[in-house]
Parts: sequence; structure tokens; C-alpha cells
Amino acid sequence: MFKYSIIPIMLLFAILATLPFISSCADKAISADGTVIAEFEWDGKQRITLEEMMQEISELPDYKQRLYKDKEGLEEYMTLMAESRLILCLAKDKKLNEDPEILKKVQDYLLDLMVDRITEQEVDAKLILTENDYLAYYEANKADYVRPEQVRLMCITLKDKARADAVFAELKAGKDIAVAAQELSDRGELVGPGSNPEAPGDTDYISRNTYHPGTEPFMEAAFKAELDVLHPSVIEVEVQEEKFYMMFIKKEARDEYQRPFTEEAVRKSVVRKAQREKRDALMAAWLLQLRERAEVKTFIDRIPEDEVPEVKTETPTEQTTPEK
Repeated sequence: MFKYSIIPIMLLFAILATLPFISSCADKAISADGTVIAEFEWDGKQRITLEEMMQEISELPDYKQRLYKDKEGLEEYMTLMAESRLILCLAKDKKLNEDPEILKKVQDYLLDLMVDRITEQEVDAKLILTENDYLAYYEANKADYVRPEQVRLMCITLKDKARADAVFAELKAGKDIAVAAQELSDRGELVGPGSNPEAPGDTDYISRNTYHPGTEPFMEAAFKAELDVLHPSVIEVEVQEEKFYMMFIKKEARDEYQRPFTEEAVRKSVVRKAQREKRDALMAAWLLQLRERAEVKTFIDRIPEDEVPEVKTETPTEQTTPEK
């Protein structure tokens, strides 16, 4: 809820402890000018100022800043700050700022921050695209934004052939397929296409590649079928060595459709993909420039082809004895 929670607290303490101008757990608070709003004794007088607190709050995300807009919220934050300082003081007393594991994490975190920052400066800052760039990307990739030919069915899919034949006979005799699908759904018999318990029988819009390989005979029949006519037979398909028996009525069909750039979902996708493509190109060019500048050499022949040699490490409790 407060600033120190952004980084695990012990890691933050270790980072602070590495700074050369910090000699105690609260030097910053002692030396800060401003209105003291909290203080405590720990190796001397430790203080927190109003200005420090307001600065920290201003650096929080907007949604968190809203929690500390009134006096009650500010009082809560002040308490949290004081508790955080106490924890940090205790941690330093226990010399956690000298803990090798924590220092290693601090170093790793520092390196990650440096890589992120230099990448922002050298790549992300140059990632500038215009509306024309997005339109050009869309035109070059229009095939990715084609809605394929689709159909919507009322479909019953069962795993038992005898049961499927019996249901199909009822449909041929005039039973409403929606009623049959609801009854089968209530008994937990529906599987596969049309088995949605919220809309039994309704497949919603499906394309030729919606379902697993093995359903091709069913999909072929679905796209060739007439509207509002019960398909004349039960279709048997095998998917992953399991057999399914399917009967259906095609309710709707719609042709292939080129989705326009102005469609909100299309534009969002284009912007995201165009930026990623541009960033990848900038990154590749930057890394190539770095390699050329440093005259990087690689020695692939030194990498084992069959086995990677095991790296032997010793735990702190292990001792080695010189060979005799």
C-alpha cells in the first residue's frame, strides 16, 4: 500500500545500504528539512517529515494515490512509513545489508534495471509510428483480418451409436431439435459441438477449422447443407481414437468477410503487431551495431555437441580435501 511495497522490503533495504551516503537506517529522515510528523528512537532520533511522505505518495500509481487524499488516509500512510522504517532499522541491526544472498539479488536487480533503461533509450524511444504506418501494415497483412466463411448449427453430438440412432429417429419423426438437445443436455449426454449447457445444440458461428482433425466429414456436410433442413443422416467421426455421432440442422451461413481497419478490434491488433514488428527491427539493428562495434567473436566449435559438461558447485557446508 505504500512506496516500500513496490520492492520486497529486505531487498529495498539492501539497495539503500549500498549507497555511500547512507550511514544509518534513517540518515535521510534526520537530514531532511520539513515538518516532522513522526519520530522514534533507534540508534538516535529517527524522523519522518510531511514533505517526505507527500513526495512518496506522489510517486505511487494514481489508483493508490487516491487512497491517501484525506486526513485519515494520510494518517494511515504515516503509520505505514514509520513501521517500514522500524523494520529497516531492525534488518540493518541484524546485518541483512551484508547478507550475500540479498546482495546478489540487489546486483541482479540493478543489472536488470540498467538493461531496461538503456533499451528504453536506444530502442523504445525511437519506436515512433504514424497512422500511415498502421495502414501500411494492415494492407500488407490483410489476409490476417479475414473472417472466414462460417455457419451456425443446431447440433446434437453423442458418443453412443444406438442412442444417436434413436434420437435421430425422433428428429426425423418431427421432434424439435432444440427440445431434444435441451433434454439430452439435462441428462448430461451431450458432448462436442452443441454441448454448451447454456445454449444446448447451438454451435454459434463455426468455420472449417474450428474443431479437431477428424471432424472433416461433419464440417464438409455442414457447409454444404441447406438451411433449416435436418441433415439426412447421422455423421460418424473419429477424433483422437474416439467415435462421435452427430446430427444437425444448419440455421445460418455467412460468407468470407474482409474486416476493415476501422473495426476497433482490428485496429488494436494492427497497432500492437506493427509496434512489435518495428521494435523487433530496431532491436535487431541496435544489437548488430553493438556486436560490430565490439567486434564480437563466437566459438561455436567449443560448445559440446553431445553432452553439456556438468558444472560442479560446492555448498557452503561442504569441505574439500586436497588429493594426496
